[in-house]
Amino acid sequence: MAIILGLLTLVLLYIVIVQISKASDLIKSLRSGDEKEESFGNSALFTSIIGFGVLVYSIVTCFVYGPTMLPKPASEQGVWINDLMNVTIVLTGVVFIITQVLLFWFVYKYHYRKGRKAYFFADNNKLEVAWTVVPAIVLTFLIGFGIQKWFKIFSPAPKDAILIEATGKQYAWSIRYAGADHTLGKRDFSLVNPDNELGINWNDAASHDDFMADEIVLPVNKPVSINVGALDVIHNFWLPHFRLMMSAVPGVPTHLWFRPTITTEEMRKETNNPNFEYVVACNKLCGSGHYNMKKKVRVVSQEEYEKWFSEQKSYYATVVKPAMESGTFKMPVSEVSENTPAAATSANGFSGKLSTGFELVGAVNGGVENKLVNFIQSDKQVAKDIWFSFDRLLFETGKSTLKPSSQEQLKNISEIMKAFPAVEIKLGGYTDNVGDQKANLKLSDNRAKAVMAELIKLGVAANRIKAEGYGDQFPVATNETDAGRQQNRRIDIRVTKK
Repeated sequence: MAIILGLLTLVLLYIVIVQISKASDLIKSLRSGDEKEESFGNSALFTSIIGFGVLVYSIVTCFVYGPTMLPKPASEQGVWINDLMNVTIVLTGVVFIITQVLLFWFVYKYHYRKGRKAYFFADNNKLEVAWTVVPAIVLTFLIGFGIQKWFKIFSPAPKDAILIEATGKQYAWSIRYAGADHTLGKRDFSLVNPDNELGINWNDAASHDDFMADEIVLPVNKPVSINVGALDVIHNFWLPHFRLMMSAVPGVPTHLWFRPTITTEEMRKETNNPNFEYVVACNKLCGSGHYNMKKKVRVVSQEEYEKWFSEQKSYYATVVKPAMESGTFKMPVSEVSENTPAAATSANGFSGKLSTGFELVGAVNGGVENKLVNFIQSDKQVAKDIWFSFDRLLFETGKSTLKPSSQEQLKNISEIMKAFPAVEIKLGGYTDNVGDQKANLKLSDNRAKAVMAELIKLGVAANRIKAEGYGDQFPVATNETDAGRQQNRRIDIRVTKK
């Protein structure tokens, strides 16, 4: 608020100066001789005083609001960057102050006086050499200093660096740590599906000990190497307290490394703020939920880090492998190999043939088609709390537009509806709790109705389907983790009449 008031003061001051200047010009046009000369002198003095006042105000505010800026850099690279900025600001600041003082002093000293003649100054070789050579030397120093820091910051990461992958999406960061083998599993865009958002190749043994983290935990004084990427739009991996950032561009891997030097606890003491936390944020305007792209960063001792690391569970062992063995994990054809567990292959898939002769394509045991057909054929009564989740529907990020890959499952559901003509269904759309609640409700409703529209296009009568969005209501998993939020972003189907 104080900064806003200061800016408003400067704007009002400018308006006052302009109005006084206009009044002064009018008065000067009515005067002549000595009176005119005196008027010029007063105007020059007034302009100089205002100029000095603004200059002093600018310098004072730098010191007054200095404490509200970021605390000292918390990384080795951040210190280098801060030094570079400080040297640049000092050199340019000194030149700025000197030139501004001379500018307003000259306005007063050399204002119009009757009988004064301007001195004709054609050239001065010494002066020209001075104002060419001196700035060239200063700029060469600044550029050389900057290039030196640039090469240090973007040098290859040390071999013992902790390896992390940060992937931006609207509106969250997915954080993947390399496991005990210090190697991240390979990724392939052709393997992306609802069960494998990052397209990780689970046949690569290096991926089996990788784990997903809900916060970034780093040991102090240990190098950290981060591979940065994005799934949808351009993001920016920004660590303000470490003075680092790197663009996250879809399809273009980027990288940075740094060495944290101050633990979270030490920085809390430094800032006298017991609730202080380091954060990673997005420094690009990536959409309406941009403000949600924050994740906590903790810098701890080596002992604390090793304890935390030992407690993390492999994503493959805890999520992927059990899903493969139960047949609920969809494995793309390009990902299946002779080493893939039998439960993940088509041999263990749901191969049901409908009474119409249509064979469900890509359906698996435990998938939505399997569950829906079994429920319809069972003696179970229709109930409001029996829902089945689509497992192969994909939407454009933040939109209700279905991706082409969704057509396979939509076709299966439409054929099930045709095989059981008495059945009526309701579709429910859901989101996680990230972003505006009203926007989430609208998005979930639009997505449910988009699925309904596709089923109608595929030949299902409109009076047999209803659709409604529920926003972030009725979560099936925690919204505190990326994996949980992914499960909560879904379309469910419920039988309302058999």
